[in-house]
Amino acid sequence: MVYQVKAQKPKARAALLLVAALLFAMSCSKKDNPLLLDTNLPLGTGAGNLPYVTGVAPQNGWQLMDDDPHTAGIQATVAVTFSDYMDEASVLSGVSVLNTTTGEAVAGLSISYNADARKLFVRHTDWTRSAAYLLVLAPGGAKNRWNVPLDGNRNGKADGDPYDNALSTFYTEGSSPDSCVSTAPPTVTSITPDTTRITETLPDISVAFSAAMDSTTLVSDNFKLLSVTGSSVQLDRTWFSTWQVGFRPRSPLRYGDMYTITVVGAGVRADALRNTPQYLLLLDGDYDGPDQNEPDFKSYFLCDTLRAPTVSVTSIGNGTRFDFTELMDESTLDAQNVRTFDAGGYVPGTMVYSRNAPGNNTRIDYYFSRPTQGGHRAFVSRQVTSAANRMLDGQPSPNGIGGEPWDDFWGQ
Repeated sequence: MVYQVKAQKPKARAALLLVAALLFAMSCSKKDNPLLLDTNLPLGTGAGNLPYVTGVAPQNGWQLMDDDPHTAGIQATVAVTFSDYMDEASVLSGVSVLNTTTGEAVAGLSISYNADARKLFVRHTDWTRSAAYLLVLAPGGAKNRWNVPLDGNRNGKADGDPYDNALSTFYTEGSSPDSCVSTAPPTVTSITPDTTRITETLPDISVAFSAAMDSTTLVSDNFKLLSVTGSSVQLDRTWFSTWQVGFRPRSPLRYGDMYTITVVGAGVRADALRNTPQYLLLLDGDYDGPDQNEPDFKSYFLCDTLRAPTVSVTSIGNGTRFDFTELMDESTLDAQNVRTFDAGGYVPGTMVYSRNAPGNNTRIDYYFSRPTQGGHRAFVSRQVTSAANRMLDGQPSPNGIGGEPWDDFWGQ
């Protein structure tokens, strides 16, 4: 088969050559200048983004496998992948490995960086057996091509050394995951009572942590109970274990008061393995990784026998019915605090109050003052109060307190 090629006119051929030359020049300039926009870059790259580590092989706390078992010693490579294109010189200068079993820095590392793959390789031809290691990438060294420092703790903030160190652990044959140091600070995993209403005036207060804690720091001086009036309630420790501690107020609490439980972050400490970085022993009070000014952890509860009111809604002819679980202060049930909306927005209406609902509680029949469009959405502000002066608890799963920022009620 013979293909015929039509000869190009000189002007067309010249235009094609010009386009090819321009494309070639653009590709060269893009390659040489890392600051030019590259639409092939992954999301989250560039000068406005903090780079971070997306993966480490072996994974944190896993065994480093010998890749040449026929040769004496453990030959193996640790591979780190970044979210962004990194500055090679800074990345290489920010790498260190600590043998946490002996406390000695590892020498003789072969470190390289593959810019296209955004991967760092840390290799040694004679890793010590029966040992655990901590890989450290320091933000003071590791930066991306836009000179933005590494966000090692992944909290979206530039916290600096050592708080933004990217950490990962591994161990060699003869050791185990238990020999690896922690790479994260302890947090509070549960606290009782927590953002709820209680009726006991001498409640048991318990706090659980994500890590084994130093029992000498689980003392009443590091756990505070403060009433809404500002008065402090002395706590007595009733029990403790490696991961938890319990307290009880020395004097009865007052009904109707809100109480705040504070765990003093600068006081409690993790009971970590030797050679764990010291800044990782302090409590992470805000769950965003370690930082220089760590806040105390706080929770609260209400001590009261009176329930906060809740509300439910149903449709009636040309209106919406609001049923409250308590007798309400009708002065708070006004047009600002009780509303209905449809596809066209706010639906004004006439409210008819009654106290003959089941249980003799307050009911509002809200009759629309204009034709409505589609379904209705009902709103009750958390500012409405019961006759006993308790604010609305509008959460889907009520906690009995009421009046909290998320207690506005929305219902279909």
